[in-house]
Amino acid sequence: MKWPKWSITTSDSKDFLPALLGCVFLFISLPGFVLVLFNADRGAGSLVLPLLVLLGGGVIIGAIFVIFGLRIIAFPGSWLYRITHGRIFSR
Repeated sequence: MKWPKWSITTSDSKDFLPALLGCVFLFISLPGFVLVLFNADRGAGSLVLPLLVLLGGGVIIGAIFVIFGLRIIAFPGSWLYRITHGRIFSR
């Protein structure tokens, strides 16, 4: 039996898994990050900074996966393709 390759490492064309994983990371980490950042409890002084670092890392990883996934999904010649590949003004 031949094992299939993981989609994240191969980055095949029209593969939506990196974008999906990025959305999951953002969906889990971003609300917690915003809540801890703006509404931290006074009694949780020593837990706030490590929690912000952990949730901030999740937000950064999620954003990277979303951008990488959009770069894979984008069709050549489209607006999204030009933005993700650094060709905004070229035709």
